[in-house]
Amino acid sequence: MPTISAPAEDDRFNEDLTLLTLYNLAGEESNQLLSLRPKVLKAVSRHFFPQRSTGPGTIIENVEVRELNPSEMVRAEKELWRHYQQQKADIRHDRLFAVFSGQRIIGVARCSRHDDGLEVDAVYVIEEYRLKGFARSVMGLLIEECGRSEPLYMRSRPELVPFYESLGFYLIGRDELPHSIRDRLGSGSERSGTIVPMRREAGSQEK
Repeated sequence: MPTISAPAEDDRFNEDLTLLTLYNLAGEESNQLLSLRPKVLKAVSRHFFPQRSTGPGTIIENVEVRELNPSEMVRAEKELWRHYQQQKADIRHDRLFAVFSGQRIIGVARCSRHDDGLEVDAVYVIEEYRLKGFARSVMGLLIEECGRSEPLYMRSRPELVPFYESLGFYLIGRDELPHSIRDRLGSGSERSGTIVPMRREAGSQEK
């Protein structure tokens, strides 16, 4: 496989294929999602996420997208979820997928196994790294690893519904959630309209 050189920070992409590949891999601007095995995704992402500055004090180094092992899960709690609802990881039931910039975790998504279904939640990217495709990248790996043979359920904020729809999720009624997920979540947020239930079919294609 030929080596792909990363462009300088201020250069424009001159190759249409390079631009399309970048958008498919990581851009919220695109509605396509490139399905890659983790080792391939890791190798390709290092070419298309070169080290660069995104603003004062923000440097993006070589990017890696992969699943966290149980011993690493505490890093999500300490480094990301302390900013987001103080979530906790359960190594018995959770699988966590993360985006790294160098050694730093900059984004994470969780898939939790309940008695009667899989729930996706706690999708979070550090503020200075948002709108650069990292949420799409980490969700892509989660979907590939967890959504092959079982449907995925989640709750979305209304403003994020189009993003999750582009990943193959669709709106459902609260009564269509698996009982263990529905009973655990309660009904207040659904009634108020602050969150909406969604489902993704096993092995379905993204839009």
